Amino acid sequence: MPHSLEEFKKFDSVFHPKHIAFIGASESSRFGAMLYLPAFKDSKFSDTFYPINPKHDTVLGWKSYPSVLDVPYPIDMAYISLKINAIPQVLKECVEKKVKWVTIFASGFSETGDLESAQKEKELQEIIKGSDTRVIGPNCLGPFNTENGISFALNSPNVIPGSVSFMSQSGGHLTQLLDIGFKRDIRFRYGVSFGNQIDLNALDFLRHYHLDPKTKVIAAYLESFGTAYGHEFFEELKETTKIKPVIIWKGGHTDDGSRAAFSHTGAIASDLKLWKAMAKQTGAILVKDNEEFWNTIKTFEILFPKHMPNGRNVGIITPGGGSSVNMTDLFAYHNLKVPELTHNSQEKLAKILPRENVNVKNPIDLGAPGFVLEIFASCIEIAVKDPNLDIIVVPLWPDHLYNYIIKRMIQIQQNTPKPFLFCLPWIADSFDLAKRFKKVGKLLRKQRQLYFLSFKEAANSISLFCDYADFLKAHNIQISNS
Repeated sequence: MPHSLEEFKKFDSVFHPKHIAFIGASESSRFGAMLYLPAFKDSKFSDTFYPINPKHDTVLGWKSYPSVLDVPYPIDMAYISLKINAIPQVLKECVEKKVKWVTIFASGFSETGDLESAQKEKELQEIIKGSDTRVIGPNCLGPFNTENGISFALNSPNVIPGSVSFMSQSGGHLTQLLDIGFKRDIRFRYGVSFGNQIDLNALDFLRHYHLDPKTKVIAAYLESFGTAYGHEFFEELKETTKIKPVIIWKGGHTDDGSRAAFSHTGAIASDLKLWKAMAKQTGAILVKDNEEFWNTIKTFEILFPKHMPNGRNVGIITPGGGSSVNMTDLFAYHNLKVPELTHNSQEKLAKILPRENVNVKNPIDLGAPGFVLEIFASCIEIAVKDPNLDIIVVPLWPDHLYNYIIKRMIQIQQNTPKPFLFCLPWIADSFDLAKRFKKVGKLLRKQRQLYFLSFKEAANSISLFCDYADFLKAHNIQISNS
């Protein structure tokens, strides 16, 4: 666990290995981990990648070695893709070779509930005990790094490097998050799937992400702490959230889900009340499902730390009375407030809007004039400057799905430190609108704008963001905007 700069740099080689061995590499197999081998041919690791298989002289054009001990170079990372009975021996060879990091793909250990399989995990722990070799897994996919392309995630897209680092006990959630991230433009830095956590665990990676200067937001899918002690994770979490947010999706928070988590990663059941208490005391953000996870990550990535809200007061500006009432209810339900604007702001709006079929108090219902760009933009600018509002929410109607309108909206957003988000709920129910949104969506993503296709998701995500802001404020913690 990295405590010093030297140890931090050593741990960082998990994500920046120079020499990689793949134990069990075979051209004849196209299942499981073998699907990833061709990707290394076009990667920066192509000249420092060493297949290990005593039955082959070459694998996909690489020279193959009988054992990791035969590789004439120091190995930073070894991936083991073998049946579980063969793993102890090759792990002993990795220890002898002084391999720094070993990722074990195979499942069939403690998650089976079988005592003999659980004992095999303990055997692996004994093999590395007292050595310089550390294990990720088993039952996992290992590390991910957007900068150098290291990844054992199926169909991993060419994502733009960013500031979100995540950890996951589930390999499936890792690959899904990468896919969702590509589609929603969540920009990652590091990631890791660590499965059963028999050695390296959630605490190790939390501490590393805490110390990593390029990681701004931390996300985690956890079913348990693995080999980490709960109180140590709590203490590290408490320190981490003072400088960067941590979003935790707790898997197995129901009785049935807990049973499923055990058969997935061997996770021991833990009371959700304890996780909620930990989150409340540390300022961590606890979410309950995948959609909430993706949306919350995106919200924090876009808004933190430059657009921290001063409070929970939301301004809603839209040319639609019914939708504004619906939004007000939803935001209020999520512990947000929709207060009246100052008298001064109301007077300014009244000079622009007609007297009939509008509301200048908040939610601001612009009526039909709201579909005129200059009126719409002028009213938003008034709301942005209102001291009673901490957050600006702008629903965009089908009539607004044009680049020239979006560009004007973005210009307004870029001139305010207040959290600013768009809602486009009509897109999800219309194929034609989804096609029209394609160009607009590209512009929003390119300009790193926060938008939602659901009022409910917008309300929930911004409320969780406010929860973190409230935590910082309650503990007199100042976050730098840089």
